[in-house]
Amino acid sequence: METDSIQLLSDDERFLRNKDLIPQGKLDDITVIGAGGIGSALITNAAIMGFKHIRIWDHDVLEAHNLSTTTYPTHHLYSPKARAAEHQAKEYGAKVVTPHTKLWRQGDPLSRKVFMAPDNMEVRREVYETWKSNPRREFLIDMRMGALSMEIVTVTKEEDRFMEDWMASDDIADESCTAKHTIFTASVSSGLGLTQAFKVLSNRPYYAYIWMSLSPISLRRNNLIKNN
Repeated sequence: METDSIQLLSDDERFLRNKDLIPQGKLDDITVIGAGGIGSALITNAAIMGFKHIRIWDHDVLEAHNLSTTTYPTHHLYSPKARAAEHQAKEYGAKVVTPHTKLWRQGDPLSRKVFMAPDNMEVRREVYETWKSNPRREFLIDMRMGALSMEIVTVTKEEDRFMEDWMASDDIADESCTAKHTIFTASVSSGLGLTQAFKVLSNRPYYAYIWMSLSPISLRRNNLIKNN
C-alpha cells in the first residue's frame, strides 16, 4: 500500500525540494554492481534521488553478519541481496528495478551510468572494460571501502583515469575480518558516489579521485575536473 501511494505521487510533488537542483530528466537508467554495504545504501538513496530504472547485480544471500553493515531490514534475512535491494528500492519510489541474483560476468549488459562496489578489484576492471566499450557511456563511479576509509573513483567518457588507481586484489592488504566494513563508512561512500554522479550530470566541477578517512577525518583528492 505504501509503495502504491508513492507511485501515485507526481514528480512535481515528489521532487519539489530538489527538482531545480538535480536534473531529473537525466536520472534514467543505472546499473549497480554489488548490493552489500555500499550498494544497499546507494540503491536506497538512488531511488529517493529519483533514478527511474535501477539494475542490480549481486549473487550473495543476506546473512546475519551482514545486518550490521547493510541497510536491509531483518525480514530480508536469507534472501538474495539483489532481491532485498529490489524491495527496498521500490519502497523508496524507484519505478523499475531489475535484480540479477548472480555474479556479473564480463560482457553482461551495463547501463551508460554505472555504480560499482563489488568484492574484488578484478571484477571492477572487467566492469570498467565492458563499460568503456560502449560509445554512449556516461559515467562509472567506483566506490571502495575499509572499516574507516574509502576511495571514490569517477570516470566519464571524456575524463578517464581509472587504471591509475587500480591494483590487483592480491596487492591490497586485508583488514581484520572483524573490521572490514562499517555501516557509517558504507553510507558515506555511497553518498559521495551519488554526489559525484550529481556533479557529472549537472556539469559541475568534481575530483576524479577522492580518498577519505574517518579516523580522524581527513581527505585527499586528485584531478579536479572543471566542467563548463
